[in-house]
Amino acid sequence: MARAAKQRLPRVPFNASWKTLYHLWQIGEPDGAEKHLYLTSSDYILLREMAQIDSGLDILSLDFDMARQQMSHHSANEKYANISPEADYVLIKLSSRIAQALVADPAVDLMMMHNCSLRLKVDSALALCQRLNIANLIVVENLDSFDNLFGYSFAPDLQTIIDNSMVLYRGSHHYSPAGRKRFLHLINPTKIQVIAFTDLDPAGLMIANTLDHCQRLIVPQLALRAPATLLALPQINSTADFHKQHRQLAYLTKILAANNNVAPMTHTHQPPLSHQHSLSSLTYDDTANAIGLSADWDQLVAWVVRYHVSIKQQHMQAKKLVLSLLHF
Repeated sequence: MARAAKQRLPRVPFNASWKTLYHLWQIGEPDGAEKHLYLTSSDYILLREMAQIDSGLDILSLDFDMARQQMSHHSANEKYANISPEADYVLIKLSSRIAQALVADPAVDLMMMHNCSLRLKVDSALALCQRLNIANLIVVENLDSFDNLFGYSFAPDLQTIIDNSMVLYRGSHHYSPAGRKRFLHLINPTKIQVIAFTDLDPAGLMIANTLDHCQRLIVPQLALRAPATLLALPQINSTADFHKQHRQLAYLTKILAANNNVAPMTHTHQPPLSHQHSLSSLTYDDTANAIGLSADWDQLVAWVVRYHVSIKQQHMQAKKLVLSLLHF
């Protein structure tokens, strides 16, 4: 309501909320199909007056982008706040090297701090990034992989990054993704490198590709150097799980087609190419000074789609796979 009033929108969706206001205050005029409600300047004047009588709030002067605790100072209904409790917090971990900067007493058990997670307000997490000069932020898809991140095997160049990173849980279930979204939106991407660590499947690749400011992905080295060897490992790939990810698969095939300016590829009834041919250029750039691999993101996506790949983060650890960094 406040957004529409501030922007003087000529029409709004005639949803349940606006239908209630229309019937309660006789504001606006619905179209014939009752899909939209058309509003005039007079309607907005009346809307502002009635809202102030009903709630005591001036919808034009009050900024609703606040937390519920703050809104309780303005209204008896704290749920008018746009920032819900879960959207104001993130779950993070710090590498032991970075955690040392927070420990004044050397007698403190750093390993205990190393294994702990911190649930911080978004603003506090941003301040901590600035205080510790955080340059690398690892966003982890699964909660148990977030808890055990420092137990994975990393290539030496990636291990250096991990040792100097803040780790952020992507969010789900009891930990809403809303806080993570707000946090990533507010960070300075020129100072903090965002790296995704996800499952190697359509859902994981979609997560990585849609994270704010993310252009790097942690993947098994074998996926880049010897994909046939990776898929030959027992109990590592679940094609059944791959086929459950219809929406994510459609997203990947669409962006893959757009990037290559071709029609979307089908992923059923296609004769497979040899693994080495399909990823022939996914090799290390041994002479490059830059951290990461010279592999191509599109080729990795095409391989996942073509070979129905779904390898979970937990299996990467169980199989002791060495992980590397892919730029995309």
